[in-house]
Amino acid sequence: MTNQILEITKFLISFIHIIAASTWFAGSLISLNINHLVKINEGFSLISKQFIDWTNIIISSLVITGVILILNNLAQINDNSMFYICVLLIKLFLFIWIMLIIYLSRFKTIYLNKPTIYHKIFKLVLQSKLIFPMTIIIFLLSELLNILRI
Repeated sequence: MTNQILEITKFLISFIHIIAASTWFAGSLISLNINHLVKINEGFSLISKQFIDWTNIIISSLVITGVILILNNLAQINDNSMFYICVLLIKLFLFIWIMLIIYLSRFKTIYLNKPTIYHKIFKLVLQSKLIFPMTIIIFLLSELLNILRI
């Protein structure tokens, strides 16, 4: 009975993580072309605003369920443990990079407004157009992690 409850809980956490990741993927795809889409149909402006409102919930659910899944998966990895951990660290680095882009673009911090030596580097590395490609890489790394865990 306890084993069934654990399996159901694991399934629900995975399901929530997949739904949040899929929503994030779709939203980042739409936000990549939002200016063009708004010109075509004004309804996309409403979709964009709704996605921005939901971003915190999506990110929170990705972080919470992701941590639980990482801890669970670390207990199940096989002989490829070093490679698994390296891929996992790359995935976490990309996720943190996306969160940094979102934070800095939302609050327009001094780093993006004040011209310094690093201004061009910050502008290049923290473009919101990088979110979608990094999301695709994170999805691919997730699949690689699933393969390595088996």
